[in-house]
Amino acid sequence: MDTLESTWNTIVCYAPIRLLRLQYERIENVIVKELKQAEDELNDELRQLEKQRDTTDILRRHNEHFQFNNFQPTMETYMKNLHSFANDIRSKDTSATHENEQLDQRTIKLNDYWTHMQAKIDNVKRKLQTIPKKWQEFEEK
Repeated sequence: MDTLESTWNTIVCYAPIRLLRLQYERIENVIVKELKQAEDELNDELRQLEKQRDTTDILRRHNEHFQFNNFQPTMETYMKNLHSFANDIRSKDTSATHENEQLDQRTIKLNDYWTHMQAKIDNVKRKLQTIPKKWQEFEEK
């Protein structure tokens, strides 16, 4: 009976940490999927721009995907939740230092990826906004 109780206590002790890790991984997978889709969208917009398609259509598409769909606030919420789960795991699971280091590295990597994507989104939008102005200046000359 003592071994059964000991096993039960071990399970009860580690279950919340395991649940936190699963929640972290779920959010991590959502972030990776969303960022990959955003990167594909940006690359497609840049290809369309290189083919000299109508920039107003590309800009409209860009705004629909990144501004009107609340992409950035949603991603900020995901990132905040990811950091929250990472902090909870770190505070509750002090015995697994190697796993916590890996968790920190994954969190930093995702944060860097998100920062990179924010810059890329802004750069593409800036390109889409300046090209029509340049064409207008060229036509005026």
